Amino acid sequence: MLTSDPLLVLFLVVALGAALARVRIKGVGLGPAAALFAGLAVSAIEPDLADLPAIIPLFGLALFIYTVGLASGPAFFGGLREDGLRVSLAVLLLLMAIGLTVGGVSALFDFDAGARAGLFAGSQTNTPALSAALEQLAPEIATGEVTDPVVGYSLAYPLGVVAMIVAAGWSLRRVRHPGRGVTAAPSEPGQRNATSATVIVTRAGLPTLGELRSWRGERLGFSRVEHGGTVDLATNDIVLQPGDLCTVIGTPDVVNQFVEWAGHRSERHLALDRKKLDFRRISVSKRELAGARLRDVDLEGRFGAMATRVRRGDADLIVDRDFVLRLGDRIRVVGPTDKMADIAAALGDSDRGLSEVDALGFATGLALGLLLAQLTIPLPGGGEIELGVGGGPLIVALVLGTVGRSGPFTWQIPYAANLTIRQLGVSLFLGGVGIRSGATFADAVGTGVGLQLALAGVLVTAATAVMATIMIRLLRRDPVDGAGMVAGIQTQPAVLAFAAERADGDERVDTGYALVFPLAMILKLIIVQLLI
Repeated sequence: MLTSDPLLVLFLVVALGAALARVRIKGVGLGPAAALFAGLAVSAIEPDLADLPAIIPLFGLALFIYTVGLASGPAFFGGLREDGLRVSLAVLLLLMAIGLTVGGVSALFDFDAGARAGLFAGSQTNTPALSAALEQLAPEIATGEVTDPVVGYSLAYPLGVVAMIVAAGWSLRRVRHPGRGVTAAPSEPGQRNATSATVIVTRAGLPTLGELRSWRGERLGFSRVEHGGTVDLATNDIVLQPGDLCTVIGTPDVVNQFVEWAGHRSERHLALDRKKLDFRRISVSKRELAGARLRDVDLEGRFGAMATRVRRGDADLIVDRDFVLRLGDRIRVVGPTDKMADIAAALGDSDRGLSEVDALGFATGLALGLLLAQLTIPLPGGGEIELGVGGGPLIVALVLGTVGRSGPFTWQIPYAANLTIRQLGVSLFLGGVGIRSGATFADAVGTGVGLQLALAGVLVTAATAVMATIMIRLLRRDPVDGAGMVAGIQTQPAVLAFAAERADGDERVDTGYALVFPLAMILKLIIVQLLI
């Protein structure tokens, strides 16, 4: 029954992987990557179950990569503007060093071109690199002149996943997460886990609130000001005077420092005075607001209201007029009590809207990504490379996720819907790859070459993990962002999924992944052909 129903096998493997993912040792689990090992085990036990159509894991990979790109686009291009050249150079040097390591280990074991290519592709868990090797070595493989790269790939692939999961976990070892009762480190000053306090101003000669929003290089927000017994919105043109009360918003440390600098803390909470001004969380669900800036919404001009912070996922973000909105953002709005219903209507505030995906934009964008995946790039001295399903959809999604909306096309999708599709995609991809690779993996384990490739895989993957960890430290990256970079360097969704789960869905993981993934993918396609 199972051999005749591959779809049933796939979801049984996904379910088995989900059960395995719940097993934790000292708080560490495999997460979604468990589906990969469940698939390997199932098809190794019964090789006939490995007859799963190749389109299924590719479909899952396309969904996963595309949704990651949509969510990461704005942060990716922002990261490139900040230190993209330095990071790109570091990734180039790292992968060149890994290529040299594979060449040295292969010389030690006297591997042929097929074994070298399979070892590199598997240790880097890069299926497009394996495909490139198979295409170039097809005649030699058919005549038995070289080892089939699939052998080295299947043996080194699980080791590559495990090694880089360990590296990502090492990067996250000192990070504390909100979901575990403590505070995560911010990726930018004043960006996450905002709190508020009321300050009684004693310092004279203060600048305007607009200027104070960037105080000592830290981002602050202000919502209400009480002057002469009257509570009003804290607009940018207001200058605080001694005796005024003001609600200041930012990360706890920055808020405390500002309060001590400007005056002292008051026990009064201006937000409790709701006779004139009210506040509430309002969800952005109108598609035309995807990619819009807060200045475009013009809450102050239209309603006499202002946004003080935005809840995105599990993070509170301090905002200004240039803040770019995404579907699913929950804006904390302060404004006239009688205008709250109008403000909600302007932003959408629809639960149904937050669960819907613009099928036209989503399918069109993914189709464009798959078209780009087929683009061939000629190499100096002959040969060519393809971006593949792992590269094309990601590059397109990075651009479209930043654009947000183009005429009738809404490229963005709501945050919750993005996470749902992403989880489905990674489960299909990992379960499918495991099912299709298990039989080859089992056959290769017992051979002499297989034993040598396994040992070589241990050496290369360990070296990769160590070098990637050293690179992250030398770049002085934030540990959460660094874990995403580890996954991106490995071009491995399983490591990304593990890091994202360990970081409680922190978007810095996706940002780090997207920053290095495209370059790492292209470089691996080139390096594997240089090893042949």
